[in-house]
Amino acid sequence: MNSTYGSVESTTSDEEVGTEYFVQQGVAIKSLSKLHKGSKSHKNAETHYTGLLRIMKYRTAKFIEWKPTEMSIFPDVDEWNIVDTGYKQNGKNKNDRNNIDIKINLATMKSYKMKKHKKHQISILQTNGSLVTFLFESSPISDFVTALKTLLHTEKEIRHHRPTGVILVLGERQDSDPLCQSIKELKIFPDQPPTSTVWSFISGFQNNPVEKTYETFAKISDVLLTRTPDTRPDQEVAELLNRAEEDDEYTMVDHPPPTVLPPRPGIKLRGNPLDQTTFYKSMNDEGQITNEDYIKNIIFYGGCEHSIRHEVWKYLLGYYPWNSTREQRINIDKQQKTEYERMKVQWTNMSSDQISRFNMYRDRKSLIDKDVYRTDRTLEFYAGEGNENLVKLHNVLMTYVMYNFDLGYVQGMSDLLSPILMIMNSDEVESFWCFVGFMNRVNTNFELKQTGMKKQLNDLHYLLTTVSPKLENHLKKMDSSNMYFCFRWLLVLFKREFIYADIMRLWEVLWTDIPCANFHLLICVAILDNEKDTIINENYGLTEILKHVNNLCERIDLDKALTTAYSIYEQLKEAQPSLQDSVNELLGFSISHSETILSNDSNSREDDYEKALSMNYT
Repeated sequence: MNSTYGSVESTTSDEEVGTEYFVQQGVAIKSLSKLHKGSKSHKNAETHYTGLLRIMKYRTAKFIEWKPTEMSIFPDVDEWNIVDTGYKQNGKNKNDRNNIDIKINLATMKSYKMKKHKKHQISILQTNGSLVTFLFESSPISDFVTALKTLLHTEKEIRHHRPTGVILVLGERQDSDPLCQSIKELKIFPDQPPTSTVWSFISGFQNNPVEKTYETFAKISDVLLTRTPDTRPDQEVAELLNRAEEDDEYTMVDHPPPTVLPPRPGIKLRGNPLDQTTFYKSMNDEGQITNEDYIKNIIFYGGCEHSIRHEVWKYLLGYYPWNSTREQRINIDKQQKTEYERMKVQWTNMSSDQISRFNMYRDRKSLIDKDVYRTDRTLEFYAGEGNENLVKLHNVLMTYVMYNFDLGYVQGMSDLLSPILMIMNSDEVESFWCFVGFMNRVNTNFELKQTGMKKQLNDLHYLLTTVSPKLENHLKKMDSSNMYFCFRWLLVLFKREFIYADIMRLWEVLWTDIPCANFHLLICVAILDNEKDTIINENYGLTEILKHVNNLCERIDLDKALTTAYSIYEQLKEAQPSLQDSVNELLGFSISHSETILSNDSNSREDDYEKALSMNYT
């Protein structure tokens, strides 16, 4: 069954003309007698009544409307009247499906909730306590949820800083909303409701997250925001924005008021990079590095000289254990080479007949073929036709597909591999295993459901709320607190934001895990903190923030970002006793045991909501 957005005129029973904003067939209404076991029609309680679901916009109000489209035996009037949903039976014949309908005024919606393990079912609770449940067993629920988000201000209900699964309705969106206004100004779809497109765009990273990020953020920021209207490729943009699938699970969590922080410590200057003499002097006679922490600290404060990156990165990315001897490393090289060749031959020897029956493999190979051709081609290392380094880049990515077929290849991985292949002097084996080590750190960024990215965006918002509440308040006012403008930063660890020399230095700093594993989030906060005066004073909305962030590409001062991020870390460390446990946990500080019952409490809240819904029937 299909759902559509449109501007079709319709009339109500009293001839009022309305606009059909959303329509979806094949939606069933759940039998309201199911929980009312005392009813005389309980035998038919499992019957669902399929019909047409619409969202209608009238002159004074907007309604969710449902009308049956299948002949069914309807329950007694009294049973349907247990819940006042606006249901009407105009005639006396209970079997006349045209005489039964349900209308819900959006202004009276209090909350809605989808079943935790049944996402085809949505229950809508109204302010008067009445409830109605729709079933989407043969049609997608995602479009309906998207439509609700375009028309309503919503947020997840939070208990002890954790979502309960209930979506609270805060009120109806107006045409003057910053989000709506920004999209209207882009003039992408003059004949379509702007918010329907936008919500599908910003909440639908599930289908192909990296492609969504690069094609949407890069092209939207570049094509839409920096070109004049007459040069915008409207057809291409329409395809980009509508490609997303609704992800109903992600909503930015509202966090508690921030703690008042102590003054931020002064900036600590960066140090000198790790040089060749210091690195090799740290080894004993057998070639073991005797003080791993000492080396990591030098790297964190100053990076390392380019001449020894070929060796140092192998330790940072887990190719060599820090305490390995020279002899052990020789054996590791041999073993890893054998293992790499074994996996590589699996795809190089695959016959065309095999490939013809291996659809997933063909799709991944096709995506790698396209991505390799356009990865860092402006660099001399990858420039020109017939470049052997492109072949090696392709080989490593294809072999990784065989190594981790569950994840396979997702667009953007080539960006992570590219610098590694350069540093490893085009050695496929060393590049592959270092790439494996890198992916072990960031693989959740590329998962289909994007749970890792969602968590990072929420964690980033939490940190920003704590460190810069003034900026966070501005973002919230401008409907931009979802932090999606930082998505690309986190996805490929700033690969597109810094010049090549800086990105190698930044990555090796992050690989030390000093001062904490989430230091990259503090770098995001530092960059935003450095830009907050411009964002706030210029009163930037969503459109301007996207453009501004995009314009920072390759213009960010890395040393300033690193020193500011570390200063923020020290500031939060000093405030540790008064910080929320979530912040302490993010930064590796010790946390209290005050929230050890959260998991059980969350489950209890789930049960509480189910009981509350049930009470509407009895």
